This record gives sequence, C-alpha cells and structure tokens, in this order.
Amino acid sequence: MDKTGTLIDLLVERIDAGVYPRGEAVPSERQLVEELGLSRTTVRRAIEDLVHRGRLERQPGRGTFVPGAVQATTTTAPVQRVVAVVVPTFSNPYYGEMVNGIEKEARRFDLRLMVSQSDYSVTTEDRVLDQCASDPSICGALIVPDSTDRGTRGMQKFLHVGKPAVYIGRWPKDVACDGVRIDYRMAAQQAVEHLVGLGHQRIAYIEGLPNLPGFSPVDGYYDVLRAHRIPARPELVRICDQPSEATGRKAVLDLVAEGVEFSAIFARNDITAMGVLQGLREAGLRTPQDVSVVSIANSLWARTMEPPLTSVNSHPFSVGQMALQLLNNRMEKSYDGPPIKAVLDSDLVVRASTVRR
Repeated sequence: MDKTGTLIDLLVERIDAGVYPRGEAVPSERQLVEELGLSRTTVRRAIEDLVHRGRLERQPGRGTFVPGAVQATTTTAPVQRVVAVVVPTFSNPYYGEMVNGIEKEARRFDLRLMVSQSDYSVTTEDRVLDQCASDPSICGALIVPDSTDRGTRGMQKFLHVGKPAVYIGRWPKDVACDGVRIDYRMAAQQAVEHLVGLGHQRIAYIEGLPNLPGFSPVDGYYDVLRAHRIPARPELVRICDQPSEATGRKAVLDLVAEGVEFSAIFARNDITAMGVLQGLREAGLRTPQDVSVVSIANSLWARTMEPPLTSVNSHPFSVGQMALQLLNNRMEKSYDGPPIKAVLDSDLVVRASTVRR
C-alpha cells in the first residue's frame, strides 16, 4: 500500500476510535506533516479522499472537521467550495490566460470559480465583493483591484467575516492580505534596454487607463534612460486618461502632428500597442522599419499582431496559479502567517516589431 493509502487508513482508524471526535477539527496539514514525517502532497491527497467519502468535511474559514453525525463512506459528495475571481475585463486576453491558470489550479483542490468583471470600476468591484462576503457558498476571493489608493469597503467586509483573499497584479497598501504580481519596473527595464541596445534613443512611452501610482512601467523607463545618460524628454511621455487602445492610437497621432521625433515606442501593455500600431499605420509609418514597438504582457494578441509584437512576458498563467495556491493555503489553514507579497520575474520575448535603428 502506498503512503497515501496508509495515511487514509490511519486517519479513519483515529476517527472511528474517537481520537478525532465528531464535530471537532482534525489537525491541519502542517501538523500532520510534522507529526508523521510525510510530504504535504501525501497528507493533502489523503484528506481530499476522506472529504470526498464524507468522513471529513471542510468548513470555509475554519478548517477540516469530523462530521457531527455518522456518515457512510458512499454518501453523496459534499458541496463544492466556490472562489470568487474579480478581473477588470473579459476582453483583455491577459486576464483570460490568468483565469486559465487559476482554473487549472482550482481543479487540483476541488474548487469552483465564480468569475466577474469590474469594468475598471471601483464601485463595481466594491459591490461584487460586498455580495460575496454575504454569500455562504463563497469561501475565498482573488481580485485584480481597480485602485491602489485603498481597499474597497467590500474587501474590508470580506476579510472581516473571516474569508481569505489574494490580490493579483497590484495591491492597496492598507489591506493585510496576500498578493501576487510581476515586477513591472523590471519588465519596463527589459523592454527599454532592448530598444536602447538596438540603437534607439528617442523612445516614446505611452500609457492609458488605469493610471496606478507605484505600478506604472514609466519608472523603469526612466531608470534605463538615466543609466544610459539619455535625456528624458517630457514630450515623449504620453500618459492619458483614456482606455488603453484609444490612448495608443491618439498618442501616436498627436506625436506626429506635433512634429516630435521618435524611432521607437514602449507601450504599457499589448492592448495599448494595438492602438499604437493602428496610429502608426494611419500616420503612414511602418513597423518596424520606421518605428520599433515593444510592450508588456506577451498575450495571445502579441503573438498574432502584424507584425508580431516584441513583448515582455508577464506570465499571467503562472501568476494565476500562484494566487490560487496562496488562497488555498489560507482556506486550508496550512499557512496562517503574515501576508505574503509574491513578485515574479518577467522575461523579454523578441519578435518582428523591433529592429536595429
């Protein structure tokens, strides 16, 4: 018999003998790992098996318990736990790939997802989280926030009722919960270093909504210019209060109309880059022969644009996976320490949209 099967038999024996009384919590995964010297994977599989049999039950926010009444091992499966996922929009393929990573990981833990979009509205995000806080079927949440100024009241309520949450991509400083993001400053540095290495010095930076202080790639843009002693020209930086694609197009047309010289553009993300390419075509400029273009995200669109877009891979699939893992650790109480702020590295994927000047 393998280790998982042996552990299942041991736990059943303890339940039947009353070592783990009915209605009481069983030791956490971490405690069982330390007590029995087994791997966390073995312990988790054994507990999952007993949950499916009905010999154990999970209580969101509390832990794993022995049911209060005798249950047969062939009873119907317990109610599946639900995780709320709130992203700004469904139209951005970056979030689609992120949710794909979340969903694949959720299957491992027998979790179901309820995915909503906030439409980049703090009010909508607040309302969704407020409703989830009152929904007994929701046991945790993953949120891409629409503001980094402060957490919403809905988020505060969600945490107040004892439900764990994880921020993705960015996080308000006043909320004590886990978070996962890439290092956007590093990503920007990789993008601009690539352009400088190709001989470009008049590099425009274009960013649309949402404008989030501390989570804008513009800081990395300036880092590289300073490092190479390239003058930072204010007329080359276009940060606009418009949606990303519209900003990309308008910024390019404005630069051309104003007679600003540039040989390359660093777009905040792939959607902004789509608008940039459109604007360049309208202005009669070729990519990359006249203007090289680079962005951050490396979404499906980056791979299918014409020309294919050089983009910094921000690994949305992996970000989603890690966020779900952190959340599940909180729900299972296998980790109850201080908030974890995980930052993943990015890497540049060079395609046909950039060439040597």
